[in-house]
Parts: sequence; C-alpha cells; structure tokens
Amino acid sequence: MHRPVIAADRPTDAGVAIVGAGFVGRGLIHRLLRRRGFKPPLVVNRDEGRARRALQDAGVHEVPLVSEDPDLLANALAEGLPAIVTDAAVLPEVPGIDLVVEVTGAMTYGTKVILDALRAGRHVVSMNAEVDALLGHHLEKVALDSGATYTIADGDQPGVLLRMIDEARLLGLAPTIALNCKRNLDPHQSPEDSRPFAERDGTSVEMTTAFGDGTKMHIENVVTANLSGLVPAPLGTPGIRTTLADVAQDVPGSGIRDGSVHFTLGGDFGGGVLVLASTPDPEFDGPYLRYGKLGNGPWYPLFRPYHLIHMEAILTMEQVLAGGPALGSRNRDPVATCIAVAKRDLRAGEHLDGIGGATCYGLGAATTESGDLLPIGLAAHAQLRRDVPIDRPIGLDDVEIEEDAELVRLYRIA
Repeated sequence: MHRPVIAADRPTDAGVAIVGAGFVGRGLIHRLLRRRGFKPPLVVNRDEGRARRALQDAGVHEVPLVSEDPDLLANALAEGLPAIVTDAAVLPEVPGIDLVVEVTGAMTYGTKVILDALRAGRHVVSMNAEVDALLGHHLEKVALDSGATYTIADGDQPGVLLRMIDEARLLGLAPTIALNCKRNLDPHQSPEDSRPFAERDGTSVEMTTAFGDGTKMHIENVVTANLSGLVPAPLGTPGIRTTLADVAQDVPGSGIRDGSVHFTLGGDFGGGVLVLASTPDPEFDGPYLRYGKLGNGPWYPLFRPYHLIHMEAILTMEQVLAGGPALGSRNRDPVATCIAVAKRDLRAGEHLDGIGGATCYGLGAATTESGDLLPIGLAAHAQLRRDVPIDRPIGLDDVEIEEDAELVRLYRIA
C-alpha cells in the first residue's frame, strides 16, 4: 500500500482534539497516548462521564482538567496534560490545537464541529462518513477558502479503498471497480434487532443498525465514489455473491461496469475491501501478475482483508500534520448520493428517523438517478406527505422537509 506522507517538519508535539469518546474515539485516545510526537489529546464529548471512561481505559485515572476555558485548555496542551471538554464550540478559541479529529458519526453536531474548526483554519480529519456523504464537497470548499485541510481518514473502508486505488496506479495498473466486502445484509434490520449486538460490541444501537441494514456500507461507497470518480452501480443492483478465487470473473460477469463502486456479499472476504484492476499491457504484464498470484486476468483483484479503524487513522493525521494532501480529490460536483428507502410500509404523517433507525435505510445511487430522491442524511428532518410502501425509494415530493434545519440549509447551498 502507498504510505501516507510523513515529513520530518511536522509538529514534534502536535496538539489534537478528539471529538467523540465512543468506540472509535476511545481507540484513538488510547493510541495517541502511546504515540510519539503527539501531546495528550483534548477529549471532547458532551457526556463528561464517557470522556472520563475513555481516558481511564487508556490508562489516565486522574483527569487533570475539565473545562471550557480556552486559556486553561491551552495551558493543559502546552504542559502535555490530557483534558476534557464538554462544549465543542470553544475549540476554535483554544490556541495550540493543530488538528481536530471528528469521530462521532452524529450528523448535525459533527457538521458544526467540522465547520467551526475549518473556519478557524484548523485541519480536520473526519471519520464521520455520514456527514461526508451529504456535505463533503461543501466542507472541502470551506477548507480551501480558509487554508485548512479537510479529509476523511485511513482505517475506514473509503480511506482504505482510496489508498488501494492509488497503489494500483503506482503499480501501472488501471483501477476500474472498487468493492466494499459485506458479510451479511438485512435492509429491514430494526434497532431492536440490533440491541444485543450493540451491547456485545460496545457500539451504539444506531451504528449497529446502520451496519446491519447496509446503510453504513452504502454511505461508505458514496464517499468513495465522490473522492475517486467511480460511480455506484444502478440503483437496486444486488451485491455480488462470490469468493476471492472467483471475484475477478463474477463481478464483471454480473454486469457491473468499469468505473463502478459496488459490494460483495458473503464469501471469504471477511471485513475486507477489494479493487479490480487491469493492465494496459496484458501481453507483457500478464505473466508477471499470474506469477504474483493475481490470476489470469484480464481483471486482477487487489485485496486487503482488514481495515484497522483508529490504528490507521493516525496515518492520515501524520500526513495532514506534515503538510500532505487529503485522501482523494473530488470532482467539481458530487457523482453519488446515499438515498433513503422505506424500511417498512410508511404512513403519511410519520416523521422519519434517519440513519440507523426504524423507518428507512440507505442505498448508494449515482446523482443521475437520485436527483428527485431524499438523501438519507436529511431523513431525520423529513415528515411524510403520503404513504410509501416498503423498499421503495423515498422521493423529495413524498416528504415535507424542515427547511430551517442547519443540515438542510447547508445541503441546499452545497
């Protein structure tokens, strides 16, 4: 894999604010406290108790400071002491923060944190794919205008796929199809179905539901699409049931076109990701690729069987702090949207509950197909005007949208 840019002139003791102390934030805090070149982080969480537990799990049993005072927080950073912040609104006023890392997965809250940081000229590494799928282009523009860097992170599937696409090009290959590997999928999975798994894994019920019903995977594919130029397969195209041995034949044989981002189901991929690539010189390269155990072509599977979330996110943080680029570069306009689909028969007057809820799930769609459909990222701000049957995409004309909601306003101007 192509390694991130890590330069000697990055800040030797970088000040980082980690926004979110859940599953991913907890892992990042633990890792940063053991990583050379980083000061102990400011841990930002609306629930002080959760922030304390994350620090305790990382080995910090006495938290020196809990404050919203910018000067006190700056002193803590300067002295190399961890601190807890419950109000993220103070972050732009705190000197000494080189980087803000957003890991909440919350839509409105996460968007505000990212925008406030970028407008203050702070670099942002985001593991909030939900926000990026809806507003990534807008966030990148704000970053550009303020001289900051906004980027998604290594460790999540989109970041890993973008690295693999880059690797394929460095090898002289042409990446043509990116695949997110999904083991199981039940688009009708409810929060109640998810609760036992959430308790087992230490994740939120909403996150677990979004994993199980496929929304998270489709959001990730939309992020990948908008950062690579690859386009989701036609709306409703089922996942490809295949194995690693057969994927190079089965995916093109299923009708998935070059230039697509899609997904596999089942098989022996685990939680991996995969890029199918071709060579412009098959007669010469073919024997070498076959010798390298990539098969007989014309499609060659570059497969990675894992993604390590917070462990790899630090690679992106290092890259940004060293003055390196964001992961991927967007086209002028989005090429994909994650749209909302009815999870059950819905009735006029119902309020939708959005990502990880009981009323709808998300599907990735090319913007050429999604122009009159409701983005899943706005679903929590929508009320049905009419009945919508199960598994039907929800149209913009099916809903009344809260136009004064901040996410809606930003989406309209993006």
